[in-house]
Amino acid sequence: MSDKEKRKKKRLKKKRERQRHRGDVPPSLQPPTPSAVSPRPHTFNIAATIITISLGVITLLLSAFGVWWTNFAQPDIRYIANTDSESVTEIDSKVDSAGNFVHNLRLRAKFMNVAFKSGFIDKAEFIPETIETLPDIKITGIGKTPLRWREETPVEITFIMTIPTDSLNHLNTTRELKIEQVLSVFDNTGKKVDHLTNGMLGRIKMNFKQVVKLQATSIHP
Repeated sequence: MSDKEKRKKKRLKKKRERQRHRGDVPPSLQPPTPSAVSPRPHTFNIAATIITISLGVITLLLSAFGVWWTNFAQPDIRYIANTDSESVTEIDSKVDSAGNFVHNLRLRAKFMNVAFKSGFIDKAEFIPETIETLPDIKITGIGKTPLRWREETPVEITFIMTIPTDSLNHLNTTRELKIEQVLSVFDNTGKKVDHLTNGMLGRIKMNFKQVVKLQATSIHP
C-alpha cells in the first residue's frame, strides 16, 4: 500500500472517530428510509363486495315494499260520527203524475283515512230501518274525493228519493211521512266502511219527515 493510500485511510478513520464522539451516524450506516406501503389489493375487493351486497339488499327491500304497497296495502277509511243524524239538504222537489213526492237530496258525511294508502268512497246504498214508509231511492252521485292519511274529508252523496203517498186510499187526509234509512258506504277496494275513528262500529243514519195533505183535486206538500 502506498503512502498516499495510507494517509487517506488514516484521515477517514479519524473522521469516523470524530463523528462517533459527536453522535453523528455516517451516511453509509444510516438506516434506509421506508417506502410508502400501498393498500393490499384484497382490501379493495372486500370493500367493493360489501357495497355491492348492501345495494342488493336495499334494492330487494324496496322491491318487496313496492309489491306490498301495490298489491296488499289498503286504505282504512273510518266514519266521523255526527251528534245526530246526518243533515240532508233538499236541492229540488216535485210531485210526479202518480201523486208521489220526488225529492232531489244531498247528504254530506265526514270520513277519515287512518291508513297511509289513500282511498275514496266508491259505492253507497240505503237500507231502511222502518217499513212505515218505504221510498224508492236512487244514488245519483258520490264525491270520490281522495281520502289521505289522517285528513277529515267531507264526502257529498246526492240521490233522488221518491216517496209513495198512496193518494187513492188516503184522499182528503193529512199524513206524516217518516223515513228512517241507514246509508252503507264502501271504499274503492269494496270494503264496507262501518267503523268509527275510535274503532267502534258506526252507521250513517238519515231521518226524513214530511207532512202532506192529500185532496181529491190536488196534492199539496
